[in-house]
Amino acid sequence: MLELRIHGRGGTGVVTLADLLSKAALAAGKEAQAIPFFGVERRGAVIRACFRLSDTPIKQRAMSYQPDIIALMNENMLPHARNEGFTEGSDGAVLIVNGKAPIDAEGTQWLVDAEQIARDHGLTFGWDAYINVPMAGAISKVMGIPLDAVESAVQAVFKGKSTAPNLAAARDAFDKTVKVKGGA
Repeated sequence: MLELRIHGRGGTGVVTLADLLSKAALAAGKEAQAIPFFGVERRGAVIRACFRLSDTPIKQRAMSYQPDIIALMNENMLPHARNEGFTEGSDGAVLIVNGKAPIDAEGTQWLVDAEQIARDHGLTFGWDAYINVPMAGAISKVMGIPLDAVESAVQAVFKGKSTAPNLAAARDAFDKTVKVKGGA
């Protein structure tokens, strides 16, 4: 079983991201589980979610305390994420970072500029870029979830005029996610 913990801000699609990954995993014939972790936080507050991926039924029903992979939705929240236990219990975890450069952290890192990809595909509202679908593309690449399964999940969640730009953003992020630190 692979465990992913997502660190993000309220209102940026963290919960939707975990749900999308679960739908994609199920479409790929895997077992999946998405668990949001938040209270009465408001938009912009630090929140977490976890996602589990397995070939066998998942019996665990708790937040991920020792994830194999950690996704950081916004590099500007790194100080907050560290205060919230960003890498706690995750020695050796792979990091997936939305940003333009690697962050100051040990271990393997994958990088994607999900914000720019969202902007390129018109996934914005005012100044806000909706990065959850590009991050789904990036995470699926790292976790080995086939892109066609992600596309299936995107089509199930986003209907009408929002389908095409979200599909394009997921594909773009999948293609542009690169390993910037760590092993081969």
